[in-house]
Amino acid sequence: MVEDVTGYVTELIQRGIRYGASDIHLEPTAEGIVIRFRLDGYLQEIEEKEEGWGPPLVSRIKLMSGMDIGERRLPQDGGFAFQVGKGEEHRSIDIRVATLPTIHGEKVVLRLLPHETKYQSLASLGMNGENVFRVREMLAKAQGMILIAGPTGSGKTTTMYTMLHELKRHGRNIVSLEQPVEYRIPGINQVQIHPRAGLSFHEGLRAVLRQDPDVILVGEIRDKPTAEVAVRAALTGHLLISTIHTLDAVGTVLRLLDMGIEPYLVSSALTGVIAQRLIRKRCHHCYGQNAECAACHGTGFRGRLGIYEVLQIEEEFHPYILNRCSATTIRRYLEKSGFVFLSSLLEQKIVEGVAEPGERELYEAYAGRDRVVR
Repeated sequence: MVEDVTGYVTELIQRGIRYGASDIHLEPTAEGIVIRFRLDGYLQEIEEKEEGWGPPLVSRIKLMSGMDIGERRLPQDGGFAFQVGKGEEHRSIDIRVATLPTIHGEKVVLRLLPHETKYQSLASLGMNGENVFRVREMLAKAQGMILIAGPTGSGKTTTMYTMLHELKRHGRNIVSLEQPVEYRIPGINQVQIHPRAGLSFHEGLRAVLRQDPDVILVGEIRDKPTAEVAVRAALTGHLLISTIHTLDAVGTVLRLLDMGIEPYLVSSALTGVIAQRLIRKRCHHCYGQNAECAACHGTGFRGRLGIYEVLQIEEEFHPYILNRCSATTIRRYLEKSGFVFLSSLLEQKIVEGVAEPGERELYEAYAGRDRVVR
């Protein structure tokens, strides 16, 4: 029998926040509904409710999110603010909600987005000293394009916000275009992209260029029109930072060329590429030996650490872009010049005991997919 659905939804969100979950999944099955939390990038089953719980839970969440409760055949998006704590510890969490109709009912995903986040230094993200120096050199330039590359869930947004935090100072006009605005940063003009209303990254970027910006953040470069305007901005006195869904630094350069951006424009505009992955850190309370460990909830992992390869586009690299050299040729050149690739950094973390050998399998799966595509 279903009891106090409203109270259960509140308790579920509170538990997700306590666990440090980034997402809460409610997945309908033939027997009921399964609740899973995404912890450190991986989904972990929390509990399962019997069949009668599904529709009331989904309806309650849709009501809180401003969705049409009667529409069950089409996907919907919505959201709401959730209040946590009391007094000085009071804070607000934005909950972004998406539904998807399946054969067993509607699946719901809640993404937990704190209004504010504690900005870390580049070093605390996992960058070694040499890479921190390279990134700061790129950020010190008055113009150019810096791209942060990686698959979904690799921490690109966190790196981007950390870089913005380092850039933020009096006298600079910083504007960001985001979908959605995940964290609110005082002193930065943040713009929410609304494609359905006609405000795409491409159109938003064109409008931002008329706002006399010094630094522009573009949430993601997805297509040729956005890439073209971004390159133009980087060539006309603006520092532009964006993300792109590629798997490594070399692949990012080639992706811009594949989009149809002329090689001479890429070599002139692109300042550098930061390619990254997130790897799970071993739980130092139980080292994976205690299924009842309260620190890691029995997963054996607690927290994640970034690994980064940072490619600065210097003059000697330009011929490889202008001549549209292959990925293999470029990687051989970088290897001879002492460039440290993501795969080497991962092996280093495994040898140090920070990461489990199993993290290698996930990296190789992505790398294998990349080789197939190329």
